[in-house]
Amino acid sequence: MDLTRVDDVRSASRSALVSRQADLASFESAFDLFWSLLRGGSLPARESTGTVRGGTADRIVAPQIPLPRAMAPAIQRAVRAAASPVELLRSIDFSAMTADERAAAARFLERLRWSPGERPSRRFRPARGGSRLDARATLRRTMSTFGEPALLLRRAPRPKRRPLVILCDVSGSMEAYTRLLLHMSHALGREWGRVETFTFGTRLTRITRQLRDRRPDAALARVSRTVADWSGGTRIGDALHEFNMRWSRRVLGRGAIVLLVTDGWERGDPSRLDDEAARLQRAAYRLVWLDPLSGTRDYSPDSRGARVLIAHVDDHLAANTLDSLMRVAELFGKVARGRPVRRAT
Repeated sequence: MDLTRVDDVRSASRSALVSRQADLASFESAFDLFWSLLRGGSLPARESTGTVRGGTADRIVAPQIPLPRAMAPAIQRAVRAAASPVELLRSIDFSAMTADERAAAARFLERLRWSPGERPSRRFRPARGGSRLDARATLRRTMSTFGEPALLLRRAPRPKRRPLVILCDVSGSMEAYTRLLLHMSHALGREWGRVETFTFGTRLTRITRQLRDRRPDAALARVSRTVADWSGGTRIGDALHEFNMRWSRRVLGRGAIVLLVTDGWERGDPSRLDDEAARLQRAAYRLVWLDPLSGTRDYSPDSRGARVLIAHVDDHLAANTLDSLMRVAELFGKVARGRPVRRAT
């Protein structure tokens, strides 16, 4: 069960643990105590019932349960270890997480809502306040009024989901972040649908088909078998050149947003990266650079690749914590309002 949803946990626990009507009151008291400990409370020193209001939050005081003194700290440690893992992990850098914390973060990313917005299409749909007159529908309606156009019907552009393209760096310098960022890519593909995903290190690999598996672990296992340059070197310029030459017209032709996920460490020619990044920005509706290093303390884009990329992206965001990825989701809610104004070069 997801321990962040109190009502779900209460209902599931009641179904699994209570078999008699007479036990419901005892269960409710025990559950209130359990949830109080989850939120950092302590075992009550005396028997009391009710809800104490103080400050901006309510503190539940449940009846005293006769437990040995040595068991009380053990129970508190156990329930705090399970307490709302998302809240505890939101500010932890992905590179510092344990295996269990990474699993909890991956589950959170799979549930996060992603919506890159919609774009107007050339097709129209009936709309009461539409900007255009629907002459065909209006004439058809006049057949029921003996040729008199008693009602003018209107239409508006039919919106379509805006495509999303993800270019994810899988080189050795990104190894601590790659798996969780691919979980983000899988969640985006499953939630939004119109997503094309590529990985790059020393070569470009399309993994859209591998990420279609609805099971995240199975999808990432297929990706690891497909990508040959995992944890290798980084040639961002060469990868962008291949994307611009081979895939750009196929996946960027309908106002796509591009997420470039990399730390900016470039071992190739910086001048080639400069040309290809500028070309990619011109072809994309919006170019967003997700940089795990930019969320670290005292970060400065001093590498050659980072200095080149920062001049050709519309947004430069951190991607090293759950909080930073939630800000990416918030950005998606704003990008549909208009294309960014870019400085002419």
